[in-house]
Amino acid sequence: MKKFVSGLLLFGIYLNLIAPLVPTVNAQKTSGKTTKTNMNVNLPDGLQFRLSEGEEGAETREKQPVAQTNPLSPGETDSLLKRIPEIKTEQDDQKDFNKRLGTLPAPKTGKQIPVKFPAPEQISPTNVDQAKLPLQVIRFSPEGEVPLAPDLNVTFSQPMVAVTSQEEAAKVVPVELTPQVEGKWRWLGTKTLMFDTTKRFPMATKFTARVAAGTKSATGQVLQKDVTWTFTTPPPKVETMIPNGQVTNREALMFVSFDQEINAEAVLSAIKVTGGGKPLTLRLATPEEIDTDGSVSYYAKQAQPRRWLAFRAITNEGLTKDALPPDSAITINIPKGTPSAEGPLTTLKDQGFSFRTYGAMKFVGGWCSYQGSKTCTPADSWYMQFTNPIDGATFDKSMVKIEPPVEGLSIYPSGNYLYFQGNKKGRTVYKVTLENRIKDTFGQLLDKPAAATFNVGSADANLYSQGGTFVILDPTAKQTYSIYSTNMPSVRVKVLAVTPQDWEAYRQYMRYAYYDEQKRPPIPGRLVVNKILPIQTKPDEMVETRIDLSEALDGGYGNAIIEIEPT
Repeated sequence: MKKFVSGLLLFGIYLNLIAPLVPTVNAQKTSGKTTKTNMNVNLPDGLQFRLSEGEEGAETREKQPVAQTNPLSPGETDSLLKRIPEIKTEQDDQKDFNKRLGTLPAPKTGKQIPVKFPAPEQISPTNVDQAKLPLQVIRFSPEGEVPLAPDLNVTFSQPMVAVTSQEEAAKVVPVELTPQVEGKWRWLGTKTLMFDTTKRFPMATKFTARVAAGTKSATGQVLQKDVTWTFTTPPPKVETMIPNGQVTNREALMFVSFDQEINAEAVLSAIKVTGGGKPLTLRLATPEEIDTDGSVSYYAKQAQPRRWLAFRAITNEGLTKDALPPDSAITINIPKGTPSAEGPLTTLKDQGFSFRTYGAMKFVGGWCSYQGSKTCTPADSWYMQFTNPIDGATFDKSMVKIEPPVEGLSIYPSGNYLYFQGNKKGRTVYKVTLENRIKDTFGQLLDKPAAATFNVGSADANLYSQGGTFVILDPTAKQTYSIYSTNMPSVRVKVLAVTPQDWEAYRQYMRYAYYDEQKRPPIPGRLVVNKILPIQTKPDEMVETRIDLSEALDGGYGNAIIEIEPT
């Protein structure tokens, strides 16, 4: 890619990563002296004003009389007008008002398929008397298994009620619904009947709707046979589980929320919790216990009423202290058959989660990039993992030693991990040693000092610049533009001298530079530099290289485009 420098400079790089365009400086010379100017100085002439101090006594000043004149006679006026050439008329001199075309409509997505409405098969023959056809149920909803059922709709083939008030029409309800639900029936027109529930249809329930044979329409036609269908709302589904996959203390509360109302006591009696391979005794948590647990209290407030339960393990003596076994996996199983408070259907499969109680604070391992990686790059972060969450309040960098030192080192704990960032050198082996003063969130010290080795390999080849696609360089500084690279021996540099008049051509060039070389126009400007520029050898370190622009500038001022590509 390329860049334009002119009062601005433009610069482009052909590499894996694309650098922005570089700006430069713009100036004018006047009377042998170089003067910085704004690019907008050559503005067209326009209306100008001059403000000055007024004079006292202006109102008493003598006014000049209007000059005396003699009007031209009609004959003299005609003689003057005859000297003007005759105006020739054209056929298209008079035209209608040229009205602007209307805004084009927004494009439509998808493909339009022309079809007749209604479809031919839905059009009854004209010679059939609709009033003599038997009554039919054309459509109904919902049907089958549905995630949620807010209402019920039935549409008949003929009018079922007269055009009257809703109160009168609602007395005609030809649909039987089992089980009954709170709500009301209402007609949408004369053919469609809707049942509006007070809330929604209850979950965990199978409903049956029936229109009995013999039902009559408003025109007297009869339904020949029963029309029956069913729809089912789902049983309870677990939505939130706490603590899931965490390391906790031995008095931790457990929290589960569902997508519908449940009976907490009934669900608790169904839940099975095991710790260390043994079943645990449970009880519901008290409001005071919930309020003292920040995580559980937060999720309890977010959940809808009667859709959650919080519980905890207790010892055989009914105590809560250390009720969970130490350093053990705790498994919570919400088994198949767990009931709902909204309907009779129960869950069809097991649901559950697990967590672990804390053990000794131990070091697990150290990696970069991803777990198991043997070699890092200088850009990779390092991390060290522990069995328990690190106490960030007591952590101090002095507990960590790194050899050789890392420039700009940043160390911070997060959960079970300790992260390291900084400017690592390539082709270097680093050793990180941790003192056993590091504490976990349960107040335990690391069981013993820990160490990890990070093998940093070579850095990837890299080339970039700063400033974006348009850069203004300081005319009082050196006439150079800097690029930055890593593990790159040299670059080819082209510098083209340009003027502000080349700006539009450059914009068109950049318009296609990144994605369509076929349409890309030639780069503007006069080529003044075309050479291979060597780069200082510093393996795996970032190197600054300055490009001399003096050949493209006039006395240190002007505009240029720089094109750079790796060799």
